[in-house]
Amino acid sequence: MATTHIKRSEGASRLINYAEKRAVQKDGHNLDIDYAKSEFKQVREIYGNKGSTQAYASRVAFSPKEFDPKNTQDQIKALEIAKEIYSTAYPNQQVALYVHNDTDSLHVHAVIGAIDLQTGKKMHGNWQEYREKLVKITDKVVERHGLEVTIHKHKPEKRSMAEIKMKERGQVPWKDKIRQAIDTTMRESHISDFKTFKEKLGEFAVNVVERGRDLTYGLTGTNYKARGAKLGDDYKKETIFNELDRRNELQVGTSRERKGRTWLEGRGERLEQEQRARQNLAKRAESLQRRSLKSAKKSIQPSHQRPQETKERGLGGPSL
Repeated sequence: MATTHIKRSEGASRLINYAEKRAVQKDGHNLDIDYAKSEFKQVREIYGNKGSTQAYASRVAFSPKEFDPKNTQDQIKALEIAKEIYSTAYPNQQVALYVHNDTDSLHVHAVIGAIDLQTGKKMHGNWQEYREKLVKITDKVVERHGLEVTIHKHKPEKRSMAEIKMKERGQVPWKDKIRQAIDTTMRESHISDFKTFKEKLGEFAVNVVERGRDLTYGLTGTNYKARGAKLGDDYKKETIFNELDRRNELQVGTSRERKGRTWLEGRGERLEQEQRARQNLAKRAESLQRRSLKSAKKSIQPSHQRPQETKERGLGGPSL
């Protein structure tokens, strides 16, 4: 059987440093594995996409019953399967693959570049969607290779006996109040950063602090506190931050697109203004040229043939 997972990361190089140090086999998709760090960086610089999420860390682990971590042929086979999985799931992205055999289960670490090489845009979605897609593809690939698949089940919201009894009495458990506040806050699509998220929760008398790998929520003015993991997967730091990052990157992309569209729309007007200015300049130049020619003709015409100007008759009248 094979298990897999995926999560976001702010540092592609850090992921590569960790995975490469312990690798017994390695390979890449859409990159040279020996220059993975520099090629990830080059792509970010080329597309000018320097958001907080640089890559996604993923891993496929195989059962000891199917692969021996110390067997070189099994290591190569595991790498081959992993490459098939990730090249299918992310055909237009850079993926660095590293085989580790430092546990009982042979496993492959994958560092997935966030940028699509064809569009230059980042992956948009949330970690649950990414994981579901990856699990389905993993399932199909490993089955073709005669292996079994174990699909990680989504963890339900955890409820204590006290919560269950409160619900039975028709009371709202304090953890449900926190869940409801978070759900209501996250329904507001404009909330795309932790500061705004925290401020909005404050309006529901819920405070939140970042503690290591998770978030701790509490009811204001009470001693009731709970970590996101205790409330359920939907309330964990990883889930919340992934969704906030996704929204932020979408808003940044929309803003850039809007600015580009505005510039293009204004370009037509600017071209018309430039054309009118050139036409007016040409008319003035033509008028000046006519005046110059007229003045030149006057200067070479004999004085007795030039029209005489008088106060009574104007130009062309007979000389008196």
